[in-house]
Amino acid sequence: MDKSLNEIMKTKWMYLNEDELKFYSLGIFIECICLSVVISIILNLLFKSDFMLCMSGFTIVSIMFTILIYKRDFFDEKFELFSPDLMQGTNQGLILFLFVSSFLVSWAFFCAALKYGLYNAIAFSLAVCFPGIFLLLRRNVYSNENNNSFYEGNGYHPLFHWVLGITVGSGPLGVSLTNFLKDMFVKGSFLNMDLILVVLALLLECFVLSPDVANKILPFDLKNDGMKKFILISFGLMIILLFFNMIF
Repeated sequence: MDKSLNEIMKTKWMYLNEDELKFYSLGIFIECICLSVVISIILNLLFKSDFMLCMSGFTIVSIMFTILIYKRDFFDEKFELFSPDLMQGTNQGLILFLFVSSFLVSWAFFCAALKYGLYNAIAFSLAVCFPGIFLLLRRNVYSNENNNSFYEGNGYHPLFHWVLGITVGSGPLGVSLTNFLKDMFVKGSFLNMDLILVVLALLLECFVLSPDVANKILPFDLKNDGMKKFILISFGLMIILLFFNMIF
């Protein structure tokens, strides 16, 4: 190996050979662990979360990131991480990273919400994890081929819809799912309004994460100047669902 570790870490991972990729993966793992320590300390200070509990989950996610980096060629074959035309990463590759990142955010939510009860922690962690899983299942909607060039700002933006899905959907889905879990395991009943609210919250999440479907339903084009209207509609539906959770 002719390059130093510092040179390898500064090189785009798509250009690394197999030997260099091993050191690059190790560097990524170390960086992930350092970030995990920082996040765990913050959660401990703000929410009194158990440091070791936080680190256990974050370490697993760090390993997932490392495997994703090290098995670059395998995932490139399965998910098309890189575009030969753009000489950069693809939307499908970005979605795969967002999928793994969802577990990081989900575990952070779990550790933070645990002080408010186990049902809250489970519900909100699942709600935050849902967008990443949904995007992975519908990754073809965001593919570069279907949406022109991601780098020119055309088409659907996976990162934008992932953030919007977490922001808009985690509240209604987390609250309704918490109430549903309490009804099922504490009260022994789940065929009630809370189940309906969970379904409605899931539909809201799917709507936010399915711009192709929204484009067919809404009377304006999301790819042009309709995105601001789409955001306002999404937040409006979120407020309505949260209001329903308060009164029922």
